[in-house]
Amino acid sequence: MSELDLGLKVGARRLFWSMGLSTRLDVELRGFSPPADTGRRRKAPETYTDLDVLGIGVTGSYNLSVEIADCKTTRRDSTSRVFWLRGVADLFGADHAYLVREHDVTDAARQLATRLGVTVLPSPDLARMQDHHGPPVQDESSALAILFDRSKVADHLAAFNDLDRRLKRLLDYRQFDYWVYEQHRNPMQLVAHVAGARSHLDPRNPIHVALFLDLSWLYLLSLIRLTAHVRSAFLGDPDRGLQEYIFGGPTNLYEKQQTARLLQSVGPEDAKDLNHLPPYYSQLRELVVRLLRRPGQMQTALRYVELATAFAAARQRISLIKAFGRDQFDPVAAKLVADVCGFLVAACNLDGGFRARARAYLLAEEPPVDATGGSASSRRDASGTKAEVSVVQDGQLALDDSETRFNGRHETGSKQNAIRTPDAARNAAKPPEEGSGEEQRLH
Repeated sequence: MSELDLGLKVGARRLFWSMGLSTRLDVELRGFSPPADTGRRRKAPETYTDLDVLGIGVTGSYNLSVEIADCKTTRRDSTSRVFWLRGVADLFGADHAYLVREHDVTDAARQLATRLGVTVLPSPDLARMQDHHGPPVQDESSALAILFDRSKVADHLAAFNDLDRRLKRLLDYRQFDYWVYEQHRNPMQLVAHVAGARSHLDPRNPIHVALFLDLSWLYLLSLIRLTAHVRSAFLGDPDRGLQEYIFGGPTNLYEKQQTARLLQSVGPEDAKDLNHLPPYYSQLRELVVRLLRRPGQMQTALRYVELATAFAAARQRISLIKAFGRDQFDPVAAKLVADVCGFLVAACNLDGGFRARARAYLLAEEPPVDATGGSASSRRDASGTKAEVSVVQDGQLALDDSETRFNGRHETGSKQNAIRTPDAARNAAKPPEEGSGEEQRLH
């Protein structure tokens, strides 16, 4: 990724934010690579293409409006690129596509774009359209401008590159697989991937907190799709609508139910309570019903968790109340995001510190316990030195000693530097509300 391309991407993100969308940069689409046969190396997945900028809008009926932008500084191939972008939009299910260029494009490209429903935006036209929509934030010097600062965006995009290699499966799912899986699989797949990596995630590491918040953005997006399904035909029976969605339709749900009954009848005594539902199903149902009652907050919720992720990746301890100001802050939308984060912590059996730090960003709450679940007033680090927990001071989150040790360096894959939460500390953390078993990945 060149610096010039990044500048255009940030410009497209500014435009999308001015249009009221939530955004994501560098979404890569690739094919599925099955596990290799025993004794053979797994073949590397083949990439389809990538989306430079993705914009997500949510209507009052929970339908998603998807915008994509292709950003390049080259002067060549603008006509053929219009054909390519139309195909990418169809593949991804985008409602509209933007061809953003540093230089002017050919007349043929403009004529073709109008016929294929693509918007062509050379840099001058991008600036004009930005003027029509107005600035993305009222104060360009506010904390919200972190999303539109090219150097900070570059740091954010690179923040997850040097994490422990034991997190690779989770990172690959976040970066690639989430976007090519059938959409109904992601509510359980994301939980399964996070639960599988929980022993390598530590809430004292701000980049791990950023990763958790980024995954919460993805999960909220999946829940919005799920909620749209329930709203469309199952308002009177959301339980049935939820089960049919996560299992891919009524036929698949029936097969799962029959398989569970068969295992109950022929299995050992401890299989009598086996059913087709994941252990966190009741909490998921409650969360979906909660989202169903708040159609007006879904768009704001996506934008809030996007901004909180940027703050965490930049190691900036700023709450959303401080960033937006109390007059512009929507506490209901922030609470919905906090509920999604809390659900993931419980369903994946994560350290309770992730919940506390997420709520500190989202709701400016002082964490009741420290990152490892111990008493805030009595925690001491490994050296025996008393360490203070993160607290909120006029909307600004203070660093604790444990987080300070992670600042200024990245993780490595070495055994010596691998970050783990001690088992004893994990056992002291608040237990999940129901069940902690890892969800089986779907095949």
